[in-house]
Amino acid sequence: MATNTTRLLALKAAGLSATMLTRRKSSGEPTNGAQSSQSGSRTAKKARESVIALQEIINLEPSAINKRTDILQNDLLKELVKLACIISMISVCLNTPQTLTLWSPLNWVLFVSDCLVTLIFTFEAGVHIHQHGLVDNARSYLCDRWCRFDLFMLLMHYLSISVHGFQMITLNFPLAGLKYAPWYGVVRSPRPFIMVRFIRSIVRFKLPKNRIQQIIKRSSQQIKNVTTFFLFFMALYAIMGVQLFGRMDYHCVLPGTDPKNVTIWDLAIPDTMCSQKGGGGYECPENMECMKLDMSAHAEGFYGMFNDFASSLFTVYMAASQEGWVYVLYDCLDTLPSYVAFFYFVTLIFFLAWLVKNVFIAVITETFAEIRVQFSEMWQSRDVTVEDTYTQKLERGADGWQLVEVDQYARTGNTPELLHTIVTSTPFQIGAMGLVLINALINASFVYYHDESDVIRKEIYYYIEIFFTAIFNLELALKIFGYGWSAFIRRGQHKFEIILCIGSTLNCIKYLYQTNVFTYFQVFRVVRLIKASPMLEDFVYKIFGPGKKLGGLVIFTMVLLVITSGISLQLFCYVPKLNKFITFPQAFMTMFQIITQEGWTDLVVEILRTTNETMVPFVAIYFVGYHLLVTLIVLSLFVAVILDNLEMDEELKKVKQLKVREENSMRTTLPWRLRVFDRFPTRPQMVSLKRMNGEFPLPKIRHSFTRQFAEEIEDSAVTLEGEDGQESEDCSKRLLSPTVALPKHHRLRLRHIGRLSERNIVNRILDSSNRSRALLSDSTLLVAHLSRASTLKAKHIASQRTRNRGLAASVKGKLHLMESMKENGDIRPTDQAPQKDQKQGEIDIKALQQKRAHAEITRNRIEEEMRENHPFFDRPLFCMGRDSRFRRICQKIVYAQYNPEKIDPITGKQIQLKYKQLHAFFGLMTYLDWAMVIVTSVSCWSMLFEGPWPTTGENLIFNNPYLQITEYLFVLSMTFELVVKVLANGLFFTPKAVIKDVGGVMTFFIYITSLIYLIWMPNHVEINSLAQLLMIFRAMRPLRIYTLVPHIRRVVVELCKGFREILLVTILLIVLMFIFASFGVQIVGGKLAACNDPNITTRDNCTGLFEQKLFVTRMEVFGKNDENLHPKIFVPRVWTNPRNFNFDHIGNAMLALFETLSYKGWNVIRDILYLRQGAWAVLFIHIYVFIGCMIGLTLFVGVVIANYTENRGTALLTVDQRRWHDLKARLKMAQPLHIPPRPAESARLRNFLYEIALSKPFKNAFDLLVVLNSCTLVVPWNVEEEKQRAHVLFGLTLFAGISNILFIIEILFKMIAFTPLGFWQSRRNKADSIITALGLSWIVLHFIFKFPAGLAGGEETETWWRRSSYTFGYIVVILRFFTIAARKSTLKMLMLTVLMSMVRSMFIIAAMFLLVLFYAYTGVILFGMVKYGQAVSKHVNFRSGREALVVLFRSVTGEDWNDIMHDCMRSPPFCYWSEGLNYWQTDCGNYFGAVFYFCSFYLIITYIVLNLLVAIIMENFSLFYSSEEDALLSYADIRNFQQVWNMVDIEQKRSIPVRRVKFLLRLLKGRLEVDPNKDRLLFKHMCYEMERLHNGDDISFHDVLNMLSYRSVDIRKSLQLEELLQREELEYIIEEEVAKQTIRHWLEHCLRKLKHKTNNGDTLMPTAVPLHRLSCLAANLAPPTPIQNLQAAAAIAAQQQSQQSLEIADSGESLLEDDRRGSRRHKGRRRGSIPELVGEAKKFMLDSLTKRFEKSETKQAVKDRRATMKQFHLPTYELPDVEETQDEEERRHSLDANLSTSFNELSPKPFNQTPSPNHQVVTGPKESVHSMDFTSSPLIDHSPEVLTLAQVKTGIANGVPSVGGFTTQPKPTTGSGQKLPPAVDKGDIPTAVSGKGQPPTTTTVKASLPSGNGNGLGQPPLILG
Repeated sequence: MATNTTRLLALKAAGLSATMLTRRKSSGEPTNGAQSSQSGSRTAKKARESVIALQEIINLEPSAINKRTDILQNDLLKELVKLACIISMISVCLNTPQTLTLWSPLNWVLFVSDCLVTLIFTFEAGVHIHQHGLVDNARSYLCDRWCRFDLFMLLMHYLSISVHGFQMITLNFPLAGLKYAPWYGVVRSPRPFIMVRFIRSIVRFKLPKNRIQQIIKRSSQQIKNVTTFFLFFMALYAIMGVQLFGRMDYHCVLPGTDPKNVTIWDLAIPDTMCSQKGGGGYECPENMECMKLDMSAHAEGFYGMFNDFASSLFTVYMAASQEGWVYVLYDCLDTLPSYVAFFYFVTLIFFLAWLVKNVFIAVITETFAEIRVQFSEMWQSRDVTVEDTYTQKLERGADGWQLVEVDQYARTGNTPELLHTIVTSTPFQIGAMGLVLINALINASFVYYHDESDVIRKEIYYYIEIFFTAIFNLELALKIFGYGWSAFIRRGQHKFEIILCIGSTLNCIKYLYQTNVFTYFQVFRVVRLIKASPMLEDFVYKIFGPGKKLGGLVIFTMVLLVITSGISLQLFCYVPKLNKFITFPQAFMTMFQIITQEGWTDLVVEILRTTNETMVPFVAIYFVGYHLLVTLIVLSLFVAVILDNLEMDEELKKVKQLKVREENSMRTTLPWRLRVFDRFPTRPQMVSLKRMNGEFPLPKIRHSFTRQFAEEIEDSAVTLEGEDGQESEDCSKRLLSPTVALPKHHRLRLRHIGRLSERNIVNRILDSSNRSRALLSDSTLLVAHLSRASTLKAKHIASQRTRNRGLAASVKGKLHLMESMKENGDIRPTDQAPQKDQKQGEIDIKALQQKRAHAEITRNRIEEEMRENHPFFDRPLFCMGRDSRFRRICQKIVYAQYNPEKIDPITGKQIQLKYKQLHAFFGLMTYLDWAMVIVTSVSCWSMLFEGPWPTTGENLIFNNPYLQITEYLFVLSMTFELVVKVLANGLFFTPKAVIKDVGGVMTFFIYITSLIYLIWMPNHVEINSLAQLLMIFRAMRPLRIYTLVPHIRRVVVELCKGFREILLVTILLIVLMFIFASFGVQIVGGKLAACNDPNITTRDNCTGLFEQKLFVTRMEVFGKNDENLHPKIFVPRVWTNPRNFNFDHIGNAMLALFETLSYKGWNVIRDILYLRQGAWAVLFIHIYVFIGCMIGLTLFVGVVIANYTENRGTALLTVDQRRWHDLKARLKMAQPLHIPPRPAESARLRNFLYEIALSKPFKNAFDLLVVLNSCTLVVPWNVEEEKQRAHVLFGLTLFAGISNILFIIEILFKMIAFTPLGFWQSRRNKADSIITALGLSWIVLHFIFKFPAGLAGGEETETWWRRSSYTFGYIVVILRFFTIAARKSTLKMLMLTVLMSMVRSMFIIAAMFLLVLFYAYTGVILFGMVKYGQAVSKHVNFRSGREALVVLFRSVTGEDWNDIMHDCMRSPPFCYWSEGLNYWQTDCGNYFGAVFYFCSFYLIITYIVLNLLVAIIMENFSLFYSSEEDALLSYADIRNFQQVWNMVDIEQKRSIPVRRVKFLLRLLKGRLEVDPNKDRLLFKHMCYEMERLHNGDDISFHDVLNMLSYRSVDIRKSLQLEELLQREELEYIIEEEVAKQTIRHWLEHCLRKLKHKTNNGDTLMPTAVPLHRLSCLAANLAPPTPIQNLQAAAAIAAQQQSQQSLEIADSGESLLEDDRRGSRRHKGRRRGSIPELVGEAKKFMLDSLTKRFEKSETKQAVKDRRATMKQFHLPTYELPDVEETQDEEERRHSLDANLSTSFNELSPKPFNQTPSPNHQVVTGPKESVHSMDFTSSPLIDHSPEVLTLAQVKTGIANGVPSVGGFTTQPKPTTGSGQKLPPAVDKGDIPTAVSGKGQPPTTTTVKASLPSGNGNGLGQPPLILG
């Protein structure tokens, strides 16, 4: 071991020294001229190689030191093993009986090759065992997993050689008497897995093993969970199918038929299932009877059977694949009532096929995204490569170094300048593209007429092709000479052009042209047209540019096909009468067909019928497993890869988010329909003023100019505005008239004359300017606005509703928000300015707000100018007044709406309503829109009964008066709606016009067409007539709901936003179809026609009649395969193309390929091409299906999903935002645990039962019992089954009854453990109780009352009773089966997300249904009477709207929609038609109408709308697949919170009092843990947030959880802009309020401590009252006299002054230190929570206090004896006004709120300001000055003379001016009669408080800090933080 280590170190040192030497030489070589540049490149390359070598050596493992001496690492042996793998795979694919009969010597070749391959593998295994041992260590042969796999494959090779040798002996030595059975070759079936070893030898993973194992484990666990969920639904529908349908064995047969021996002649043509009379199904004709046949599963065909659980499960899975399910539906419709079958199959398709199966796409996408991140190195090159081409380069110009685009077509070398200029010119490139287009159109214009002219025209097209080939070859030569060969060949596009020219040149050879071998090169010229569109080129590069991912996936799919084809080949090539696997190509085509799902059910049924009965289950499992793998996983990988290619970069997502918001909210222009007024001259409204006292005439001035000075309305709640926020003209005129009687809450302020007028105008202009600057966040200019002169006016102006400068109502809201954020003068201009030094990825929110505000102001200004300058602006129909009374009435009708948010008029709080979703649903639209939705729905429902059948015309609207009633109702209702809306909002040229978008145009179009049809109502409607077109327009009525329901309209808008990408995909697929259609016309055009008699091969002999077999049944009955017994009819021989497709011209070819693009009918095309053109033509269709379907369709899916999520904003979310989005959905689904609290310790029995009830074995036991109880439904519970298997059915029902008794015991057990009340609190327990009660009822009915009922009512009553009891019983068991999802957390989570997906997709489904309804009405009009054909039958027709809905629902699933289309394309002479017939009198269809109808329907519904369901599922299920490591909060954290909540919420009310939040937060652990000691500040913020948001009410489970989620993430990264702004505003207010409370509590503590010590010295001193309650208690206190208080205070103050100062400073410093530590920790975890000014201000204030106290001690002896207490002087600050309400409670609350104002929001006033009133406010006696109420400031201004509380009372009683218990006095004077000198920086503190019954009064409080001389002189201003 030491030797190996030493050698490793030596190798590393040698490599390192060699690398350093190489780099030294490379850096030391001179570089001169061209030689030096070349040598420099060589040395650089050597340096890179040395670095790579060093990296490999350093990363070398000790076990790899012997690399050169290890034989296993020998390159020759490796290549030999790879070759052996390939030879082994080829040998397996060729070793079939059919292949060996074609060439007998191949048998020996295969035997020898297998022997050689086996020897190579044996040698390799022996070497490995020799070097590493057999079981010695981890690298031993049997200890390594891959070596064990190799050993298994080696044994399979030995076994295969043995079997093959035995076969050779029996063939060559027949006399030996040995017999060889062909099925012995099944032992070769595992050998195709040798390809796994071949792939393993090629692909090497660089990731560590543990990382790979972790990814595989996680992805496999996810796939396992989703597969379990899928199996749960499959099992549910399987048992439902068994119980609902059971044995469907009733068929219409001839009387006297033996049910055990049915022949082909006994059945109806076609075979039809039936039901007995009164059964609700199909009743047989009179000459036939409905008989129950006794047939085996082989005869019935396995598919469509519900006899038992296994057959039902097989049927359910095949139906979930949406293939062949309609035939099972039709059998169920014929057997049972239609509603049962419709309910079962519609829900099965919706849940299984559309929801649950698409979950696999979400799983694979998420897993692939993770694998892509982990394996990103795999998509990159292993070595360091040098880019030969660059797109940009650095160039030095006049402005310095810049990145410039590299011209890759720049002239280099000796290329001719003229030629280079020509080939790089735009006309040359456009001309080349034009020639490509012309060539493609000419090739596509060829039409085969099947006559002699085809040969002549083909010759002409051959010479045309030679001409174009010569031109393109000349173009290629010009480009080569013009660019130069090196520059030309560098681009991949030019390489492609060289290949095209070579191939098309070879195609010009006559022989090769006729064989169509090189036709591909001719038609693929069209691909060059992609370069003509840069947008299409970029899109193609985005999808196919990263070719390694998509290319690797294609290779993986092909390898999987090869492996599965080889396995199936060896398994089924020996089955007799099965020709699907006789050779490898046929096996490959069969397995490929299963991937496409086209006809795979018939294929599997055919295989099962030819298989032995004992092997049927295993064969079914094999093919179902293969189908599950390739359709749910492999095809989902294509979607995952395409979605990954469409994924945007994180930075690009942020940019697009901002761009989307700018587009939505930063538009500064009006709509174009309103900009029309700019074309007309302005006509502003003018007003004439009356003459004044003088005789001077006054000119007319603008109405708006006079209104802004003569009109002002205070109450903003009164609306005198129009709909768009502007005041009406009529109201303004009434306000201007002197005789108008204004309400009390209106105040009219008239214009003043003289100086007052001038001052008023100037103030208004300044206020308007300040308001505009406030909107632009120009806070530095607001200082003057917040001054004393404008403080009282600011609030008044902010609440006014004015129209100055075009400001709208929203301006007022922004100003109010701005003022609330800048209260107390804390302007902070640096925070408001746009940030210039932003970090990467950071959003400048302020700048974005400024842009939005500016855009809004600009729009409002433009609209206001329009309103003022154009009298007809905003006038409906140019005649209705803007604010006329009639228009107001119409507006009330239009906008009347239910408001789900109810506010309590007393408390002002929102009333909590039950069923919030239902209330919100009712408030979704206005009453008028709801009425129109109902009327439209009734009209659409009545249209379902319209139709041309029966031929008597009784269901035509003009013959049915009942149908006309709903038509009149709809037209009249819509007339009223549109009239009211037009009168309220205008028609077109108004801001809220009815016709302002596509929805308004469609609304009027629907109304006009309906009105015209109602007036006309034609009774003669021919095909393709104007009347029929009008009826089709009338069928658009369901689309009217699109414009009424906002959510459905939003779905359509989101779809239309992504129309560009969808259009690009459509163009790309059209180009692909065009290429293959052109190729199809070239190779098989005119060659597919044949005689309908298969025995005739020439056209000349295709005449006369022949016998054609009739299709009778899918069952295997006697005579079906007998030519003599099978029913036949005579038909004429016809030489014609196949029924559904041909390639005679480009149109039919593209139609056929479009059908193939949906996987429909491609196998029919394949079979016909194989029969008539051979294997070469089959290759063509397989390539197209693989490229067009597996890539093209998944591209459609990916683009629709990507665009939908992008338009919704989901795709634009960054990783952090996506995690936050998932977290919110996860929290929304989280619910309290509903686990009752543990019983008391004294209740031992309940404790014991409680532990058992919560134990895991107890839960698992009853989970198993639920599963076993559900297994009793494996056979049908009905009377007929009871007759056949009575004992089995009795045993199953008895077990179900016993299970229900056990469930009763479980419930009683839990009720004792949890108490009945605690048990009933859980929803799951409620459901279990109800199901158990139903089960108990079933036991009583089935086992007890059955016999008395039979004795009382006879046999019929007993039969009815048993049938009812069986039905009731299996319903109870099925309900019990649903509880499995609630018992398992994984299934519960998936079920919840499925339900969430259903809710979110409700409007998408509604939109799809309305569109399908429109197509159904149109189908009735176009194809209502089409004759029956191959697809159109009694179940498939358009004779009424209801039947058309069934057909279209079938077409949505893609089930043979193309066959229905071809039947509806029937036209004369293949149908009855004559001139002048109505469409209901002919059985013809509509050729072009059918093509457009079905193709557009399938494209829109299947390709676009259905894929939206996939997008919604991926959006909802992504939260389930997010890993615990990536999630912001894991399931463990949420579970921890649920447990803690359950401990706190003892009463299980789902809400707790707000006071318990602190206790709950202390109990949390994990990521949600908050330590009150360490995270003190965060803890305060969280508690206050709960108090503030809920106003002290109870808080719910989700309230606390949402708060914790916000506090656990970085909101700047995780939240989107709107949510971020709201959250930051809330957190700013919370931090501000917590700071206020902290400072207030600290000051109260300090003052209370001082007061307490003062009171200890004098017992007469009253107890200190809290500051914020003193104003309420002042009137009830009885204080001592002022003289006593002064004497006591003087004695104490001199002794305790220094001690007080030190204690205050110490307490303040300790609190400051705690807050500083908490702030620092909180800032480390998140951003700064409290502004830094708080800490700085506290520190400054405490230092000032300490210094002043120390100074006061030194000067204590010389102080005036009359000053018995210290005077505190404080610089005054401007505080915000507090709005005064009339309620006394609210006044107290406003006062308390003012008391909580913190110092950090106080703004110092200028020094030159003095208080205006000559009064000061005193709040208590002189002795209790420290406990006075200072309203907004807790500091004191003490004066020599104050009033006591008793004097305050006396003053109030005597009428002294008082405010809420405060008394104002003249300012005191000194002993000499002079006034005290004013304190420094003194100012007024306006406080809006009032006493009871007193009007609001503004009083002033002065405050100052202590100073040395007692009067506050000489102290610097103090800024409090």
